Amino acid sequence: RTVASWAVDSTRMAQTEAYHAIVSALPHRLRVMRMYRYGLKELLNWSTNRHEWYPRAHALRAEFETSRTLSDRLSIQKQVELGEDLLSRFRHWEPIIWPEAVGGTAYSINPEQPRTAKVLVNFDYQNPNQGRGDWM
Repeated sequence: RTVASWAVDSTRMAQTEAYHAIVSALPHRLRVMRMYRYGLKELLNWSTNRHEWYPRAHALRAEFETSRTLSDRLSIQKQVELGEDLLSRFRHWEPIIWPEAVGGTAYSINPEQPRTAKVLVNFDYQNPNQGRGDWM
């Protein structure tokens, strides 16, 4: 392994630790809903089209449904931590970013115009009653 790969791994570990510190303070229901939503987004990043994504999404949903019946507090906490760890380890290195979103390819290409801007209707219209060059 190269030195650069160790640096990337240490950076990823620091990000993972920071993520776990932030997420562990959230309520259980919010953690699970967030994990499911981000899991679906990550599956979409790893899929080339929706037809590959649908079975993976159904499998993820089935896994969440089987874990829903757990009643032991320690096993629930262990399952949630395992899921968050898997989610952080299998993040895509080049996620899908919508073109208009921040960081997307079309972000700020056609920005919204200010409402105070005036629109000149028929700016190239020349009155036929005026002589040529008299329109100025």
